[in-house]
Amino acid sequence: MKKLILSAVAALTLSASAHAFIPQTETFVNREVAVVRVWNTSFRPIVCSGYAFGRTWNGVVLNAWANQVLVYPSASVDIYVHSNFYDPMVQAWAQIDCGWF
Repeated sequence: MKKLILSAVAALTLSASAHAFIPQTETFVNREVAVVRVWNTSFRPIVCSGYAFGRTWNGVVLNAWANQVLVYPSASVDIYVHSNFYDPMVQAWAQIDCGWF
């Protein structure tokens, strides 16, 4: 009986603290920068980590790392990937995971 209670408590505790999700994102691209905007649509602060990618006209893939970025409720955070003027950005995407703060 002790093992059953202990395993139930451990399962409930670990599942609550190990929760991660993919947030709502938007991408914007202009000649010199690709922007990935991460939105927090919940009522609690979230912490996000991951990569934002941008592809240039010549096919070069550039990236930017965001580590443990705090996003408050109903707010957003921008992640920028820069290129130079002579090789313009044409595409942007992201791989970002978030969790409750």
